[in-house]
Amino acid sequence: MRTGMVNTEKMDIGAYKLSEYIPAKPLVGNLEVCFTDGEQRQTETCGQLKCGDILRFPFARTDIQPSSVEIKESKVLVAADKATETKRVVELTLESTFDYQPGDTIGILPTNKLEQVESMLNRLELLDQADTTCHLKLVFNCANKNAKLPAHIPATTTPREILTHCLSLNFAPQKQLLSALAGFTSDDKERCFLSCLSSKQATEYYQSLILEQGLLFMDILELCVNCRPPLAFLAEHLPRLLPRPYSIANSPLEAGNRELRVIYSLLCLKPGVTTSMLEAATQESSPEHTKKVVIYPRISNLFRYTERDVGRNQILIAVGTGLAPFLGFLAHKEELLKLQPQQASGQSWLYIGAKTTDAVLRREKLMAWQESSLLERLRMCYSRGESPSYVQQMLEEDCKDLVEFLMKSETVLYICADGAKISRSIASGLCRCLQKAMHLTEEEASQLLNTLRKQGKYREDVWL
Repeated sequence: MRTGMVNTEKMDIGAYKLSEYIPAKPLVGNLEVCFTDGEQRQTETCGQLKCGDILRFPFARTDIQPSSVEIKESKVLVAADKATETKRVVELTLESTFDYQPGDTIGILPTNKLEQVESMLNRLELLDQADTTCHLKLVFNCANKNAKLPAHIPATTTPREILTHCLSLNFAPQKQLLSALAGFTSDDKERCFLSCLSSKQATEYYQSLILEQGLLFMDILELCVNCRPPLAFLAEHLPRLLPRPYSIANSPLEAGNRELRVIYSLLCLKPGVTTSMLEAATQESSPEHTKKVVIYPRISNLFRYTERDVGRNQILIAVGTGLAPFLGFLAHKEELLKLQPQQASGQSWLYIGAKTTDAVLRREKLMAWQESSLLERLRMCYSRGESPSYVQQMLEEDCKDLVEFLMKSETVLYICADGAKISRSIASGLCRCLQKAMHLTEEEASQLLNTLRKQGKYREDVWL
């Protein structure tokens, strides 16, 4: 099974060897697995719920425990297109067991693929003990005084639970881990490959294979078939399988707070663990099978739209699936105005960046909102189309009107985009707008943008 982008079937690990190198200092194991003889149990569907108290789930609301909810509907919003590099985008409708507002986020607890878990259990010669109760403990006379039990692994568990719910199996391995893996193989060729790849002298190899071509931990094991690291070592040193955050993309008023919608995109070459899990769940064809996923509400922040915001102006800026929370914003505004048609409403401006026209989420709904004046300004651009190709270019085209509208006391600007690059480009575009419209220097514009952030007039929801 392929996990990364490297074709391991045709790869000769013997080609990645230097005549002289010094392996990285290997990670050391400080734990051991203790089994309860003969005691077995069935792994629960929501195994992650046994991973301790609520604080172990990042940014979780402390008043609500994670729960298993039904996937009520799955709908493809955007079809994949290799020619334009457009990702497949899917909207899931989930059962809701808690109150929320548009802009709030949920955490979805992922599970590793069944075939990967079975492969690991077989590799570690643990198939017969896969569901046997066990626990981790520190090795007697452990030399590392700072060693401790991993907080994300239950006190009582099984090997299958650890590999399914607790540990990430698809990640870029660091050099110290590679060096340690070299000590767990009986094959000289594999040992040389792993040791060399961990060395400073082989930085070019590491850069090419791991960072550029995407060789992951499971690919390493696929290449090194004789490498058998102990389960205790993996439990101690593999990263945690973290929940994946998703913005809520609807109004609670649309379904009486009984359901919520989230939107995800699927990267065809290298899908993430959570999106792969969601795809598998939605494609389950058995009529008696209940499609479920484990979710929890994350702590709310300023990036949300409530009844108190109806009278305020909004500038909404989104790229790709960053439009998801704003669909909730606008749907909530529409529902609130239906309930109170005489209520004074602020203006909403929406700027969207996508690869093509077809890649804009719920484009027809957006056009209808513009037609009804729920959206006073709707501008869209396409990176695979004519200029303007990017959101920041549209902002600069509207520079004068945009800055005048932004500086009104009742206006709040929201950005939802990739925090690694796109949101910074948008911020730079906004700075140029401030410079031009208000005759500021670059430094003055940057300081003003920071002031707007502190005042709560500039709010971001970004991902990496």
